[in-house]
Amino acid sequence: MKQPLVSSLAKKNFIQWFLTHCEFRGEAPRRILFALLKEEDTLKRIKIVEKGCILRPLLVISSLGTGMPPAVLLTYNLVLSDPAAVIEYMLNAGASCFYLTFYFPGRDRCLLFREVLEELPLPITPEKVVCLQMDLEIKLLLIEAENEVQRTKLLAQIDEALAKKEKKTFLRLARLLKSL
Repeated sequence: MKQPLVSSLAKKNFIQWFLTHCEFRGEAPRRILFALLKEEDTLKRIKIVEKGCILRPLLVISSLGTGMPPAVLLTYNLVLSDPAAVIEYMLNAGASCFYLTFYFPGRDRCLLFREVLEELPLPITPEKVVCLQMDLEIKLLLIEAENEVQRTKLLAQIDEALAKKEKKTFLRLARLLKSL
């Protein structure tokens, strides 16, 4: 069996560093990363990459201050942001590997991040990689913009439920807001 370029221990250490040094919006990134830390077999199949523009399935985890969605899994035909669905996908992916990238302030200067990267030689020109990476990041920004619109609508509905003193509606909407 081919040995991984980056050990599971190194990946665990980086993920733990990321969890302790970054702030997140919502619990999705934490839930997904803690699930990964518990699953040694899944951790072995992960390749942490910087440029995941054409790599699928790609899990993107972002901290506050990046403008990216907190957690999203992109496959060739799915976009998953619900933590339970993402975790289920990862655990049921079988023996196939998947890719994980992180967005956080200072990522381009973070030595710990650089140490766990497993960049793969892509069969396209570097210029095309840059273009595709920009397309991916624009797609992520659009996903985040859609999330922001949903959050704004939910906040308005929560205000309305509070004004009408509808406790059940308020609790349901608060759970929905928290899941975003």
